[in-house]
Amino acid sequence: MKRYDLIVVGAGPGGSVAAMTAAEAGMEVLLLERSRYPGEKNASGFALSTKAWRDFPFIAELDLPSMRYNRLCVAHFLSPPPEMEERFTISSGPSRRMSYPEARDFFTAGMLRREFDQWVAEKARAAGATLMLESLVTGLRRESGRVAGVVLEGGEEFAAPVVIGADGVLSVTARLSGLRTKWRPDQVISACAVDYAAPRERMDDVVHEAGFQAYFGPGIGGNYLVAYADGLHLGGPGVTNSLVSRLNRSHIKPARELLDTLQAPPTRRLLRALGARPREWQAHLLPWMDRMPTNIHSGGLMLVGDAAGLPEPLYAEGVWQAMYSGRLAAQVARECEEEGDVSAASLARYLERLEESPVGKEFVGGAELRRLFEIMGDPGLSRELTELAVDMTVNLFMSAQEPKAECVARALPLLAENLPLLMEVARIYLPMLLEVEGERLRGYLAAVKGLAALLGGSAGSAWDEGDKAEGGPR
Repeated sequence: MKRYDLIVVGAGPGGSVAAMTAAEAGMEVLLLERSRYPGEKNASGFALSTKAWRDFPFIAELDLPSMRYNRLCVAHFLSPPPEMEERFTISSGPSRRMSYPEARDFFTAGMLRREFDQWVAEKARAAGATLMLESLVTGLRRESGRVAGVVLEGGEEFAAPVVIGADGVLSVTARLSGLRTKWRPDQVISACAVDYAAPRERMDDVVHEAGFQAYFGPGIGGNYLVAYADGLHLGGPGVTNSLVSRLNRSHIKPARELLDTLQAPPTRRLLRALGARPREWQAHLLPWMDRMPTNIHSGGLMLVGDAAGLPEPLYAEGVWQAMYSGRLAAQVARECEEEGDVSAASLARYLERLEESPVGKEFVGGAELRRLFEIMGDPGLSRELTELAVDMTVNLFMSAQEPKAECVARALPLLAENLPLLMEVARIYLPMLLEVEGERLRGYLAAVKGLAALLGGSAGSAWDEGDKAEGGPR
């Protein structure tokens, strides 16, 4: 029986980064993949966020045939069925206030998963990890009550002090270890997508760098488009409607939502302009949690990525989370093995560090931001928000139909009319602002209060009375 310092199950992004990290640290690593090659099951594309460039220096070398950089994000708000036409559209490039260069340059890079997975797995192999393909784990070895290796289909066994489970949403290692039997219905979502091929020249002319687009409206909430060099896919969990369906305990219909998006006139026009032809229909499960899971380690075992339930809680982004957790798990495995203690208590530092990491911070505001999508999922409120956006934009910037001064003067009354709706939105964002920027925000409030006092005693008095009534700025 061959022994290793670390066994990683699953050669997706999380498993390959874990294997690469451990191999670069001098550990003898076995990386197991059940398919014929990494990424075989992933025929379509995905969007890799700039966080990968920030956190993983090796990503700077990424140059795949399918890559397309997305420097423009577009959100389409559609009118109710049966029209489902563009009512309001907003697009933006990256903010210049982002904290690192790549984030100021682009949002994401679209590419095919099969290309990316193979590229990262090759990085792990080049670092010294042993990659075994067509190797299905069917059992776990145990010593002294903890996980101590794996058993493959056919009976072959491999031993290691620590096993990292990076084997996806239907994780065999999670089930065999007893950390989880199966996901509850409220912990996962079914993601559907249709993959299209399109000539690269048309992609360059029509989509160009607007490689991430989202579609919102009554009946289609949060479906998205991801573009890569010579194709795209339309799909998604239907964030808005899925959330509302979950709250109402009604049946979620992601395939129906996707078909509605595909039949919307703006989508049909885009596909016609691209000369796009469908090449695959796919559906898969994604973990989708309100809070970061804690049952992600036991004696001799840690779960990463989708196996741990780490996709962020709003849009279900998961590749960067898998990579980050994979690297962290490999670092913890090395530390614990050097200390000679791979018990559950020792490996608990993995969970602690993950909760403090950017992956953990993604969960801080996720549940709050979901409330915004709940509002958008309400047909009446969604229509009100869309119409407010249209009214404000037209009257402030597109006032050709009526005297410009009259149009601009409508802005404040429009905001006043929609104050209850705006307060609903403010109640979602304010707790996050106070949690992350509490002291700075209080400083801004104090400055505004001082300015009000300078401008007139009555303004300062009114502010003071408001503070007394509410117990001061919070």
